Amino acid sequence: MYPDDAAVDWMGVCVFAHELCLPVYDRGYLYNGTPPQNYDVAASQCRNAYVGSDAHGNPAAIWRNFDHDANVLKLVKFAKDHGKPVVVAEAGMMNFTADGGSTDGLEQERGALWVGRLFSLMNYRGPIPKLSEEHDLRGVIRSVVYIDLHFRYGWDGIDDGSFD
Repeated sequence: MYPDDAAVDWMGVCVFAHELCLPVYDRGYLYNGTPPQNYDVAASQCRNAYVGSDAHGNPAAIWRNFDHDANVLKLVKFAKDHGKPVVVAEAGMMNFTADGGSTDGLEQERGALWVGRLFSLMNYRGPIPKLSEEHDLRGVIRSVVYIDLHFRYGWDGIDDGSFD
C-alpha cells in the first residue's frame, strides 16, 4: 500500500534467498518464490520476460534469467520514481541444502552467491521483467538490516516438524 508521496519517507522490503532467486529446501520441497516454469534450476536463477526488441527493432517479449525477483526490482524502481530511498528491512540466508541434512561445503558456496546477489541488487542496472528499457537503480537501496539467525528449522530454530 502506498498512501502518497507526502506520507512516505522510506520504502522497505525483505530480502531472503527466494528474492535473490536462490532455492530454499524445506523438508525436501524446493521453494524459491516463483512458479516452477519461471525458475532455471541449473542456473539458480528466476526466468522472466521483459520488453526488449526483436531482430527488426520492434518491441518483443524476451525471456531472460535474473538474479533478483521481479517484484523486488519493481519495488526499487517504484521507490526511485517517487524519489524515496529503500531500506532492506530484513535480510538473511536460509537453508541451502537439498534434503535438510548436512550443509558442509554447500552453505559457504551458496552464502557467497547470496551476498554477491544482495550487493548486486543494491547496485542494479539492467532490464526489469515485463518492463521496457534498461533501469538504473543504483543508490536507491540505502540501508540493509541483516538477520543473523539459523533458519534451518524456521524462526524459532527448533526441529519440531514445523517451519515456524
